Amino acid sequence: MIDVLDKERQALDPKLKDLLQESEGSDGGFVYCALCSHVIARQADRIEVNGAHAHLLTNPHGFRFNVGCFSNALGCAISGDREAADSWFEGFCWRICSCEECHAHLGWYFDRGEHYFYGLILSNVQTD
Repeated sequence: MIDVLDKERQALDPKLKDLLQESEGSDGGFVYCALCSHVIARQADRIEVNGAHAHLLTNPHGFRFNVGCFSNALGCAISGDREAADSWFEGFCWRICSCEECHAHLGWYFDRGEHYFYGLILSNVQTD
């Protein structure tokens, strides 16, 4: 009998599937979409940007976000044009990140040439 996690892995993007298999048995744990529980990243992907993992940020419309930085978030779909305006991280452009399963907005993908990271809205994701 195939357990539920095995069934979910069969439908995953190959890169994310490989990531999950590599992480089995590790102490890491995962980051999931809070809406549908789709695997988004590994907790081991947490990084610091500008000296911190989490940043309390406000957009030009006054909406506040508690954003955590991750080196990878292979369960995210990236969409939209690269935008330099109103970036919270100097020199980085941003694009929208959403759950590739349910399409919920999860945060932003920030890049500057070859350097990139994901800023995930911490209230929109959950961990093990």
